[in-house]
Amino acid sequence: MVCFYAEQIMRILKDKISRLLIKYRLLLENIIALLSIRGLEYVLSFIAFPYLVRVLGPALFGSIAFAQGIVQYFNLFTDYGFNLTGPREIAKHDSAGMRGKVFANVFWSKMTLLAVATIFFCILCCLGSLYSNYDVRIFAAVYISVIGSVIFPVWFFQGIQKMRYITFVCTIARCISVISIFFLVKTRCDVLWAALLQSLPNFIAGLISWLILMKHYPETLRFSCWQDIKETLVDSWDIFTSTVAINVYTASNIVILGFMTNPAVVGYFSGAYKIIQCVQKLMSPVSDAIYPHISKEIEQDKTAAVHFIRKIAFILSGGMLILSMMLFIFAAQIVRLLMGPAYGESVMMLRILSFIPFIISLSNVFGIQTMLPFGLQREFSRTLIASAVLNTIIIFPFIYFCGGNGVCWSMLVTECFVTSTMWIVLKRKHIFKQN
Repeated sequence: MVCFYAEQIMRILKDKISRLLIKYRLLLENIIALLSIRGLEYVLSFIAFPYLVRVLGPALFGSIAFAQGIVQYFNLFTDYGFNLTGPREIAKHDSAGMRGKVFANVFWSKMTLLAVATIFFCILCCLGSLYSNYDVRIFAAVYISVIGSVIFPVWFFQGIQKMRYITFVCTIARCISVISIFFLVKTRCDVLWAALLQSLPNFIAGLISWLILMKHYPETLRFSCWQDIKETLVDSWDIFTSTVAINVYTASNIVILGFMTNPAVVGYFSGAYKIIQCVQKLMSPVSDAIYPHISKEIEQDKTAAVHFIRKIAFILSGGMLILSMMLFIFAAQIVRLLMGPAYGESVMMLRILSFIPFIISLSNVFGIQTMLPFGLQREFSRTLIASAVLNTIIIFPFIYFCGGNGVCWSMLVTECFVTSTMWIVLKRKHIFKQN
């Protein structure tokens, strides 16, 4: 009798698991593909990152980080929030014709923005060479990443939920970049090679991805008229303002630190923050894969989407909490292992930043995975703008009194404000109370 009931239970469990695998087969496939990318990036970063910080030293490593912080503004401008609106709009359409139209509108909008950004960048470089001591060539090398991010349509493959293509092209590009770093960056005199090779992966991946588009998605090979480009830019305005706000309390922090201190302090902070970013990348595969899935699920069944979001929140936040605790406890050992004894100043910075991955995992679920698919773009934007204002108010006194540690405290306070505000908005909108 016991065996009979055990067999029945096993059969029921097997059937339920089979149905779940069928239902979420594409989602799981995309998560696995993105995990492969992030896993590869994780391994390659932990190979190249310790090598670069030791060869270049804190000052030169900080100079590249400062240039990357400046160039991030151009990445932000050319992206224009399409990394969020692009996948969502692509996921809504099953017909090749409509997908092709959306692709053309987004891509040519980004190309238009790239033309404007490049003109302004050239003017800035000319002025910088006259009135600044920073090496303009480093900025030019890093700017390749802006071109790469424009021509690499990650948002399209994310929207059609074909992440295996991204896995393929990113694997090739990252491997070329890291191998080249070991061959070409031998001393501090090779700082330009170090800057250029860190900027190449997206550019290489972009070139390869267009071969895939021409072969498998010929509907994307079309032009877009100015009126469609204009409408696309207007529709993405709220998301763009949100990403601007995000950048104010992320990339801008390193720029402000560079102006208020010196390249060595920037190098200490950049090293600690790079470790935090590597940990956050572990969350990206799940986040990137489920975003178009949730956007499509909400169109069909909002209640099921809410239940799915709750499960994802528990999984993401739980995993990130464990990793954050490990970063806090083993900060000294991690810095010494990855960066060497010259970066002792980075230990306290890493401890202060250690719980940011956990906090961001919650804000990712509340904001990107919930507020945007549910049409709360304006509330999302206002939250991040308010956070940017808060960060701008507190970062200067924090850096003045605490130096490099001050920018870490500023980031921690701001991220807590973002997450708590988003939760309050969702609670007032009764999003998680849907039956």
